Amino acid sequence: MPNRAPLHRAAGYLSSVERRRQYDAARLSPSRIYGQQWRRLRRLYLNAHPICECPDNCGRAATVVDHRIPHNGDHALMYAWENLQAMTKPCHDKKTAARDGGFGNPVRR
Repeated sequence: MPNRAPLHRAAGYLSSVERRRQYDAARLSPSRIYGQQWRRLRRLYLNAHPICECPDNCGRAATVVDHRIPHNGDHALMYAWENLQAMTKPCHDKKTAARDGGFGNPVRR
């Protein structure tokens, strides 16, 4: 004998797990947006610029390649060597949060 009555839900109801699974399946992952060409360019740029180029000049080893000007899908700007800068993850996150409106900051364009 079951411990509780079965739950009856409206047609189309999705649990939080099912909603998350559906969201992840529909969402473009960075690996699909940035392909092999980006991974190669990123590796070459980090080899040529191993130190963080952030405005604070922290001097730490860079782990992320960032776009100085957001590319917004423009492939010419995405792969332009002069539009890239090497950064540490914390420096990149700080810059991105300030520019994209994270942590309550206004969105800058």
